[in-house]
Amino acid sequence: MENKIFRMTELKKSRERSIKKLTKVLKTLVNLELELAAVASKTNDNISKLSIRSVSESASCIQTAISQLISTEINDAKEKKIKNKDNDLKLQTLRKVVLNKK
Repeated sequence: MENKIFRMTELKKSRERSIKKLTKVLKTLVNLELELAAVASKTNDNISKLSIRSVSESASCIQTAISQLISTEINDAKEKKIKNKDNDLKLQTLRKVVLNKK
């Protein structure tokens, strides 16, 4: 039980660090997008407008990553591996049964 609590706090801290780093990157991307928009509007440059789209798409992906880090549950990876192994064994036996019947 103590290992699970330790693991949960460890994951929480690492996710918080990742969220902080991603937030910094997101802020710089938003600032870059605004600068590019200002330059594109002054020079009437279509290539700059296309690059603004790319920057905004990357900012959107980073927002998605941040929300996933915030919303995902903290599960023990070992438990998942054990469950997957059990499921694989069940599937193997089912395959054998099905193949033998045909």
